Amino acid sequence: MRREIFSLCSLFIMPAVVLMTPLVAQSDPVDLEEVARMKVGHQKVEGVVIDRKSGLYTVKTSTGATLTLAEAAAVRHGHSAPKIGDEMTLWVNEGNMVMDVCPKGQADKAPRFITGTLASIDNGKSQMTLATLEGGKSFNLRPESRMFRDIAVGVEVTIEVNDTGEVIDIHKGK
Repeated sequence: MRREIFSLCSLFIMPAVVLMTPLVAQSDPVDLEEVARMKVGHQKVEGVVIDRKSGLYTVKTSTGATLTLAEAAAVRHGHSAPKIGDEMTLWVNEGNMVMDVCPKGQADKAPRFITGTLASIDNGKSQMTLATLEGGKSFNLRPESRMFRDIAVGVEVTIEVNDTGEVIDIHKGK
């Protein structure tokens, strides 16, 4: 008889207690910049400089990929030229092209996103103007950013701006 009572308790009471016990779950705070990067297909990748020759440096990423980058771009963005063994943070677009790089641990150097209507774009002067809720804002285009020619004035866009204020990527829509 006692076994039957114990079995009934095990079948009904114990699961009820388990189901009624509140679960405490917590997630990391949402990084809105990281969400914006994911929406446009960009990925943040960590890596280490493994080689440096003739103005180029090679970074082996945490994903196993090796990327070769121009040393001049790092210097132009205000970073010192990397040395072998330096840890880097890279932002890679959907085409596996490196959009921006900074020394690891310098989160303040991460690109930011701005949404608005494309008011003007002048590839000759490497400048664009974006109409935002705060008014018109002008931005310099990165010299290698001539890929923006197919985006018409008046289109809503989200631009990605590096820490020096240069537009490094542009996406139609939000």
